[in-house]
Amino acid sequence: MLIDNLLKRYDGFVFDMDGTLVDSMPLHLAGWEKASEIFDFHYNPDWFYNLGGVPSRKIAELIEKEQGITLDIDAVTKTKSDYFLTVIDRVTPFPAMKALVHALSSHCPLAIGTGSIRKNAETMLQHSGLRHYFQILTTADDVIHHKPNPDTFLLSAAKMDLKPSRCLVFEDTEIGLEAAKNAGMDCVLIVDGEPDWNRYQDHHPK
Repeated sequence: MLIDNLLKRYDGFVFDMDGTLVDSMPLHLAGWEKASEIFDFHYNPDWFYNLGGVPSRKIAELIEKEQGITLDIDAVTKTKSDYFLTVIDRVTPFPAMKALVHALSSHCPLAIGTGSIRKNAETMLQHSGLRHYFQILTTADDVIHHKPNPDTFLLSAAKMDLKPSRCLVFEDTEIGLEAAKNAGMDCVLIVDGEPDWNRYQDHHPK
């Protein structure tokens, strides 16, 4: 979809970060694989990828529930998070998404709506050279109910002083798409670092 068309339809844009703006998901997955080896739970990369946007502690709780096992949730979360911090400086932006952000940034407000904690989000944005594009940063620290709940995206829209229906979300997981739908926002799926306009979900007639 051309930039001009986007600007006609929307007043602001909300971007997920991990797997959407930056190529960080392989690093998150490596952290979960390491934790699985230490704490002896089953590691399925597809399952973990589809939970992109969910905070690590909540994922650890889901592992316990889904696999019917008992885990030291704090220790599992710390192991995964500590590993990710050792490789966080390897995070790079997806070129197509950086170009899109650059094109939109001079016309309207942009927000981040991520399941990462604020400290990690700030670090990734700085390392990837994207921080200056975003006036709004909504993280896991800012909401109680995370994706697929709509709170992250609704708060982002509120911070931009925009109606949710006038915002477009960019996401890379089904949970993210569900969160956008629950927020009453249109959404585009990001696949391999590029917008898949065939997965453009328009929930409100313009």
